[in-house]
Amino acid sequence: MTIRRDEAEIRSRLHEADPPLSTDEVVITYQAAPGARGTEMRAALQQSPAGPLDRVVGAVSGRDPQRALSDAMRRFKQLLETGEVTRSGGSPEGVSAARARDQRPAAPVAAAR
Repeated sequence: MTIRRDEAEIRSRLHEADPPLSTDEVVITYQAAPGARGTEMRAALQQSPAGPLDRVVGAVSGRDPQRALSDAMRRFKQLLETGEVTRSGGSPEGVSAARARDQRPAAPVAAAR
């Protein structure tokens, strides 16, 4: 992920990130982004789920560690670049894989009389 900030600022504010990004479970590497456009930050889980079945169960139950890491990185980028994490009125707590599984397709609201 490319963040339009220098590495020193990213490192100093990493404690503000949501878990698992802010924990010791993640290995983070930094590299200057091409064209002096900030810093490329890569994060990888130290341990991934044991096998394919664990990944499927994690995805279905909403407890996929890789998904949680990706979501935390997206929110951290927003925080650094804009100063806040944007939220939808329909899901103020943010993205939830478990909640998304139960969503219905969008439908127009009946016209008010």
